[in-house]
Amino acid sequence: MKMMILGFFNKLLGRFLGSTYWKDITWLMSGAIVAQALTFASMPVFSRLFSPADFAVQNLFNQVVSFTVVLATLRYECLIQLPNRYRDAVGLQHLVALMGISASILLTPIAWYFRETLAGWAGDTALSPWVIFAPVAAFAISLGIAIQGGAQRRGHFRLSSESDVLGKLFYVVTILLGFIILPGAGGLVLAGLFGSCFKIVWLLKGAQRIKFGILINYLQLARKYFRLSGSLVFSHILLASTVAIPTFFIANNYGADALGQFAIAYQVVMLPSTLLAGAIGNVYYQRASERRTKGLPFDDIWRSTVHKLLLLGIPFYVGAIFIMPWFVPFLFGDTWQPAGLYAAILSFGAFFSFVTSPLDRACLVVGAWWYVPLWHSARVATTGLVTILAFKLQWNMEAFLTGLTIQQATLYLIDFAVEWKFARIQPMERLLVKGAE
Repeated sequence: MKMMILGFFNKLLGRFLGSTYWKDITWLMSGAIVAQALTFASMPVFSRLFSPADFAVQNLFNQVVSFTVVLATLRYECLIQLPNRYRDAVGLQHLVALMGISASILLTPIAWYFRETLAGWAGDTALSPWVIFAPVAAFAISLGIAIQGGAQRRGHFRLSSESDVLGKLFYVVTILLGFIILPGAGGLVLAGLFGSCFKIVWLLKGAQRIKFGILINYLQLARKYFRLSGSLVFSHILLASTVAIPTFFIANNYGADALGQFAIAYQVVMLPSTLLAGAIGNVYYQRASERRTKGLPFDDIWRSTVHKLLLLGIPFYVGAIFIMPWFVPFLFGDTWQPAGLYAAILSFGAFFSFVTSPLDRACLVVGAWWYVPLWHSARVATTGLVTILAFKLQWNMEAFLTGLTIQQATLYLIDFAVEWKFARIQPMERLLVKGAE
């Protein structure tokens, strides 16, 4: 019996190791997990080197970059996988590079000229000297995504995974060097830029290149994918707005220290989603799409996925509500006492995000393209409403985060119910067969 069991597991392991599909998934997941582990492992060091106000500047800079990314390349970097011809995929990479360079040349002087105005709007004058780097940072992020998409398209998943890990490692090194060389938040702010640049360099060493001399009609290529690009731009602007509204409000009304505390708390409570929920969501999306192509609903897959997410999410987030107030300052230092309280409050909403976010592509499986922008619009509107209430009623920071958490949980519950409806929709072909019977 023992030999039979060992033989079974050896056979199972052999199939796994012999499957390129699972090897590719393993490479991508391992790269993402190691990269995030590097970030989390370094946070207790950085939280003692930098002040909450420094993290606030980094957070605000990242919000500026998130909008600039959308405007600089119109999200064409997210479409590298779609063209049937490899030539067109490379053309999209070239298009991203050309648009990014042009945007950097155009926007950098504008960012410098309006740096104090932008910093004032963001609520922290310490952001002013760093705004000038936002266009270049946005370009580096977009180009990195485009080249990485090309590597994955060619099946170079190991190279893609290595770039994630090494890019994050260089991010950590940049922060340490920045602490020594630059004043204040400089190392934190520029770390993302240098991490993206190193990621690009690593990806290019394994890239198969098509020379710019080969004629590619970039304008025709841009027109071909303009509708998809426009849809992504609209959705990503809404998503960026949802994050930016509370960020700028906290900076303007509660100060830079409060924003820095919030930034650390948010990173901690969202870690399970970063490590686990994304991978679970990708498997769910693949299984649901496969079922749909067979003319079947996928509600059983939805229920199975929810069951797994609840088993993982309930123990962690229930525990987090009680543990975070002392765990965060224990891990990051006594300066971060408020972050522990904020993390406990945010854990309630983060639980609903953890359970719902992996399921949110059911609408794409059934072709309900209208739902994503509708839901994001509702999220922006209700986030704005909570912010207005906090301003009018003069809520303190804890009350604002509580209201924000309730608002987010409510929208995630609505999304949960709607995605369940999508999972149960019968494909039209199957309905026709039932009608004939």
